[in-house]
Amino acid sequence: MTFKYKVHPEDFIVSEVINLYPQEKGEYSLYLLKKENLTTWEALGQIAKTLKLPLKYFGYGGLKDKKAVAFQYITIKDGPKRDLKSSNFELVYLGKVNKPLSKEHLLGNNFEIKVYDVDIPEDKILYELESIKNFGIPNYFDEQRFSSVGNHLKFAAKEIIQGNYEEALFLILAESSPDEITYSKKLRNCLRKNWRKWENCLKYARLKWEKELLKFLSQHKPSKRTFKRALHLVDQEYLFYLGNVYQSYLWNEVLKEILKYLEVGEFSIPFFLGEFYFYRKLSEEKLNLLKNLKIPFPSPKLNLEDTEKIPLKSLYLKVLNREGFQDLKELRSFIKGLIFKTYPRPAIVFPQNLSCVRLSEKTYKLTFFLEKGSYATLVLKRIFYAP
Repeated sequence: MTFKYKVHPEDFIVSEVINLYPQEKGEYSLYLLKKENLTTWEALGQIAKTLKLPLKYFGYGGLKDKKAVAFQYITIKDGPKRDLKSSNFELVYLGKVNKPLSKEHLLGNNFEIKVYDVDIPEDKILYELESIKNFGIPNYFDEQRFSSVGNHLKFAAKEIIQGNYEEALFLILAESSPDEITYSKKLRNCLRKNWRKWENCLKYARLKWEKELLKFLSQHKPSKRTFKRALHLVDQEYLFYLGNVYQSYLWNEVLKEILKYLEVGEFSIPFFLGEFYFYRKLSEEKLNLLKNLKIPFPSPKLNLEDTEKIPLKSLYLKVLNREGFQDLKELRSFIKGLIFKTYPRPAIVFPQNLSCVRLSEKTYKLTFFLEKGSYATLVLKRIFYAP
């Protein structure tokens, strides 16, 4: 079964829904940003450069795909009361607010997606849609969440926890390429060819912390202590992001174990870090159980218990043991910035206002709303990859 999407940016339209509303007065200016073929970070960088303002003045609710037309809201501290336009973004001034925009203000996103080259019958598509409306889908983090995982299929955060500091640095500097922070290809290529010859690649470093880190490495003898000290020079927000990525992977694995325990994994769909388990139907008891289940993010401060319905502690330990850890308390790094915070995430999600319209023989348009943190691409996979 095959299908294509994101053939053109306008084939994937995402629009934020927030609960922050413009006023007449306030310290922050609220804008609607329309962007195309830009990551959120790239758009903010261009706006900051144009307005000659530091990025710390900017607030946003979420990061949006590059290959899409995205409508999202941002705030700028003391931002101008005017619009701004460029070749691939447009910024529309909406008014003033008293606080910067954050993910707490994001309710979710509306999606409008065109899907091409669909080779399954329309009645099967409608059947899968009804199944999703009635039973939801597992709320996995989809593969774009793991864009920082390079060809080695390793997590930098895991390597740090396990004390493999040089390997972690290699993954961060030479392998990582998240959409959120665009690294120089020249720098990555140079480091892969000249690892431990840091001075050869310093000229390609673009970010301040990259330059400081490479200078430090070039001035100190390679050792485990040197590499550990060097990790403290990595941008702390980026380290937190890398930790969050590894937490997301562990969370996905726990959700899969829960579905297997409940014996509801009807079929699987592969992706580059393993596979996703899906179901078509649930008993009333299991539906209610999963609808009310929120799985906490892994953290050393997390205290879990087994219950009669779901042995969450045991299933978490099963995943951790598979990863080489004895328990959650080992998820500590002692590297500033790499911390593992916990929060609850719903086990399953229900796309709202889900509809599908046939545009031509093999082309369809889907529209739906998803709560924040959930992935529209998973909805597509669930519909079009289901056997």
